[in-house]
Amino acid sequence: MVRVVASMPEAQLIETRLVNIVHFETLIASKAARCMLAADDRAVLIDFGVRRSYGAEAGLLAARDSYMTGFAGTSTVLAEAIFGIPIFGTMAHSYVEAHGDELEAFLSFARANPNNTTLLIDTYDVHKGARKAVDAANILKETGIIVRAVRLDSGDLLVLSKDIREILDQAGLTDIRIFASGNLDEYAIRDLLSYGAPINGFGVGTKLDTSEDAPYMECAYKLMEYAGTPRFKKSPGKATIPGRKQVFRQFADRTMVQDILTVEGDEIEGVPLLAKVMSGGKIISGRRQLKEIAAYTRSQLNALPAHFQRLRRYRHMPSRYHPHYPDSDRNLSGGGVSKLFAKSLFFQITL
Repeated sequence: MVRVVASMPEAQLIETRLVNIVHFETLIASKAARCMLAADDRAVLIDFGVRRSYGAEAGLLAARDSYMTGFAGTSTVLAEAIFGIPIFGTMAHSYVEAHGDELEAFLSFARANPNNTTLLIDTYDVHKGARKAVDAANILKETGIIVRAVRLDSGDLLVLSKDIREILDQAGLTDIRIFASGNLDEYAIRDLLSYGAPINGFGVGTKLDTSEDAPYMECAYKLMEYAGTPRFKKSPGKATIPGRKQVFRQFADRTMVQDILTVEGDEIEGVPLLAKVMSGGKIISGRRQLKEIAAYTRSQLNALPAHFQRLRRYRHMPSRYHPHYPDSDRNLSGGGVSKLFAKSLFFQITL
């Protein structure tokens, strides 16, 4: 993923921070990408996880990572100021509880947020809350305020969303959308939409920002060359492929076919994935805008073979997307280790 060419002290100095950043952001972006694949353009996703993230910086980076994969925005307000990410939010249960009446809370909130009115209806009784939301929408409409959505944050989201949709539709409020949150991940999103839950958007929080089911990934920072000579590690299960490398991604009909791992300087058909971004300690290429990165990421997700877009692997499906070599008999190291696979996520240091 990253090649660092530097003196030994410089390369060692940046190792911890570099691995920390790339590991965490790759981890969260991968989880967010799985949520996007589960939603499959059927619902809008919002990052709701800053409260459960491991520190303020982690929450900000999670907002950035999820936006890069296709999330519409985040509830982390500071992410708008720092990254320009759209922010979204609804009312809190405490806001409802602070009012003597649920309808009064809805009206007060809407008047304070006339352009972004989403009503939280499950503080007490969900069905009663939905009917009060109907009353609030009718009252507010007369003053030019439109209720955009109602939010569910607890209970059986499949059953309740269908009940709420019926209540809203019977009242003629077919334009009011349903937004859901509460312990959601890619599997919950997939199941809810597959069973016909009329949910238009999801707030994904704890399980995204902590990557609950896979809280870390194998990530290595290894020496690949020193003093112009390829180097490698031969430890069982941790062997590395020596030398400076390049990876070429090959497509057929806009679908990924394979990645070819070869040495730097080789000319292989495909799109090269490693590009120099710094030289002499200075950035040499323009920093890409977040929207541009998000568009690229989405194009790569769409280009994945269909079986890699599924959340679970079945017996007949390949388990990994391994890099291939241009010539299996080729000796990349001079030491006969060309057939050893590198880590799926690796850094290489060249000194």
